[in-house]
Amino acid sequence: MFLLARATSRREERGVILDHVEFGRRLVHGEDLYAPWTTDPRRPAKVLHPPYPPSFGLLTAPFAAVAELFSMPAARAAWAVLQLGSLAAIALLLRRQVAPRAPPAPAAPARNWHLLWFGTTLLGARFVLRDTHGGGGNLVNLALCLAAFDLAERRREGLAGLLLGFSLATKPTQLWLLPLFFVLGRRRTVAYTLAAGLGCVALTLPLMHFDLAPWWRWLEGSWRLGTQTDAFADPALDFPAFEWMNQSLRSGLARWFGEVPAEFAARVPFGFVPGLCWPPELVAWLTRLSSLLGLTALLVVAHRTRSSASARAFVFAAALVLSVLLSPLSWKAHHVALLPLLFLLLLRLPHRRTLLLLLAWALCCQPGQELVGDAGDEWLNSLYVITAWDAVLLVVALRRAGSAAPEHADAARRTGVG
Repeated sequence: MFLLARATSRREERGVILDHVEFGRRLVHGEDLYAPWTTDPRRPAKVLHPPYPPSFGLLTAPFAAVAELFSMPAARAAWAVLQLGSLAAIALLLRRQVAPRAPPAPAAPARNWHLLWFGTTLLGARFVLRDTHGGGGNLVNLALCLAAFDLAERRREGLAGLLLGFSLATKPTQLWLLPLFFVLGRRRTVAYTLAAGLGCVALTLPLMHFDLAPWWRWLEGSWRLGTQTDAFADPALDFPAFEWMNQSLRSGLARWFGEVPAEFAARVPFGFVPGLCWPPELVAWLTRLSSLLGLTALLVVAHRTRSSASARAFVFAAALVLSVLLSPLSWKAHHVALLPLLFLLLLRLPHRRTLLLLLAWALCCQPGQELVGDAGDEWLNSLYVITAWDAVLLVVALRRAGSAAPEHADAARRTGVG
């Protein structure tokens, strides 16, 4: 109730949820999706949602209809209900799909599971609050991806592909789940995902009067952003410019290995410590190699441990972490993708190393604007603490996947289950 009241009480002139509704309205009415707009005459109009594909409007169009038929507060309330429903779905999916497959083999008692979920939401509260406060769709996409994994594990690959395809069509941050599902042997899921994604694209075409320009614009902008050599340069086609709160791997490496322009260094409170000042071309190669190493490690571990359900749970959680690292735009709200891994790690308590890991992560990553103020938050952003911990959690998840496979085999031998 608190999250619902918090989301529906906002009265800002421009915000994420308002942009979502406007994007969906434009798609339905066949208007220019990315044209500048503003609801505040005191502020200049800005291009609407350039990083989002046209098919994102399929998710937000129903809420645009609610706003037109009733009111914007009603649409805001409906979106908040969707977010909270997604959070509840994530909890149920973790209970049914992930917990029984994670070591130890027996599922935790129901009362212990509720404590585990409480601990998970507590650890991820900063990111959950950020997503629900801004009206983001990251919880929605996480719920869709978790549901797809759950259904694929139960061999319902058609429905799994439908959900994953819709998720990737509306927000392709979790694109790296496709090679993972392929390596895990869920190739029908991959095929259904691609078909569903193409179906979503096809649905947008008659709404846009078969004008392919918005799709070409989004594809070009995404490609140029993803392949941009200098992370600090202005992106093409009005894609978001560099900000310290972008906690992607590329931004973190550019900050510590590249040379930060004076205009960005001046924004860092309490003084700026320069990095190694490598040329942008060298930093770009470091980013590509690091990304390739992370993706290769994920797929190798997935291939070696794919026969273990416990290991697959950790590999899936690792893929979600990797997607946050490799996305060129990685805001705080995107980090709700860490919830499955946090849940799995809490299952390992009271192991001392796991406890120390979670305590250290919480100490480093939980302080946000509410706790340390705007200046402290910007300073922590400039250090890329969250990005560094994303890399640590990725390694931890892959190591746990590797050790979960023999644990699963030992448990199967002890219980006589093949």
